[in-house]
Amino acid sequence: MTTRAHISGMLLGRTTRALSPEREAKLELDQLRLAEENMRPAFFAMPAFALITCFLLAAWIPVNELAIWFLAMLASSVRFWVGGLFLELKTPLPATVRKWHLALTWLTLVSNLVWMFPLYGFYFRCSETGQMLLMMIAAGSMSAGMIMTTSSGRMIWAALVPYTIALSLPPLLVNDPFHVGIGVLGFGYSLFMGYVGFTVYVNARDLFLTREDKNELIEQLAAAKFESDRARQRAEAASQAKSEFLANMSHELRTPLNAIMGFSDLMKNQIFGPLGSHQYTEYAQHISDSGSHLLGLINDVLDLAKIEAGRLVIRPVELAVQESITHALKLFEVRARDKQVTLKLEADRDLPLLLADERGIHQVLLNLVSNAVKFTPAGGTVTVFARKKSNGCLDVGVIDTGVGIDPDDIQAVFAAFGQGRHDISNPEKGTGLGLPIVRGIVEAHGGKVSLQSELGKGTTITCHFPRERVSAPQPAQLRLTAMQNSR
Repeated sequence: MTTRAHISGMLLGRTTRALSPEREAKLELDQLRLAEENMRPAFFAMPAFALITCFLLAAWIPVNELAIWFLAMLASSVRFWVGGLFLELKTPLPATVRKWHLALTWLTLVSNLVWMFPLYGFYFRCSETGQMLLMMIAAGSMSAGMIMTTSSGRMIWAALVPYTIALSLPPLLVNDPFHVGIGVLGFGYSLFMGYVGFTVYVNARDLFLTREDKNELIEQLAAAKFESDRARQRAEAASQAKSEFLANMSHELRTPLNAIMGFSDLMKNQIFGPLGSHQYTEYAQHISDSGSHLLGLINDVLDLAKIEAGRLVIRPVELAVQESITHALKLFEVRARDKQVTLKLEADRDLPLLLADERGIHQVLLNLVSNAVKFTPAGGTVTVFARKKSNGCLDVGVIDTGVGIDPDDIQAVFAAFGQGRHDISNPEKGTGLGLPIVRGIVEAHGGKVSLQSELGKGTTITCHFPRERVSAPQPAQLRLTAMQNSR
């Protein structure tokens, strides 16, 4: 921070912030340009006012003395011409700005001293009317000078000092009560104008800093937007490349896996004769199970990629929700029996049909039941429910009495490949794809998924399907007739 700015802030009882040298130089340039713009009209106004003043003082002062003063005023007006030269500079260097500022400040001081010379040289030779005229001219000139130079602290001093001396010293030297009062009044007026000038200076400085802050912020926002656009383009390109890669890998992986699973099933069932040892049959079963697991994992990754890319295609058909749930539960009967977990179904009577993608709903139910059985200890219960809401919507979900989920982990379990602490500690490791796929499929149907859980007591996951996805139930005979007609 410059010394003059610090002093001005102290005089006004205000704090001013420190600036870097580059910022201070830019601020000084802006303030000096504003001051010079304000003083441009004085190039013509000062000689005109000097001529009028000479005419008014001619009653007391000889014309030749007034002419000399007027020529001195014309010569001092070169200061405003020099200021115009400065304004024509495009982008001066900081060191150049400081030199111009110093030179223009001294020229301003000289110009003000010349302009105030009548109070120094002519005040004692005029009548009281002429003296009051000179005081009025000085007071008005001081006000105008403060207004024009308020953006430059140096120039405020260059105007304040000559005008203060001119308004206070000559009347005090007359040494009578009236003129002493005039001198004190002039000194007080000078202090007041100085306070006003420095107040405006500090405010103008703050406005310049605010404008610079705004410009820097705009530049930063523009740069951030440019970077974000580039990052978005890179992300879109990466997403496109990922989608193409997964599409290609889908064919490359599924084809050999289908062959592995097909041939292992032939060997397991011994279609072309005995294998020679029962261990071969067991190994063939392991190969088939591993291939099925790997194929399911590949399908989950591909489905998640489609969901994230917004390319999941929904082919809605009318589904009997209770039948879909029953089919899903049958697939986990053996696994639940081995873990000593009880499976239950709770469905309202006369459930409506659900207009949904059959494969998608089947996958939602499988993922939810699989997770519930996995995290429910022996002796626990897994309940799949379907309920029609009073507003026409349909809720389908799973309730388990398992280990529960910590509230801090709820967001994590819905993230791709996300796992909570309950998931990590479970001996049956998951991939972290089940719940993200469930939410993606349900949201693709216009619904939403909610999760309530308490550690050690269990978890409830509910899929809320909107009324637009629900249709009135049809009697079995009508459904059978529709199916026959479709064939």
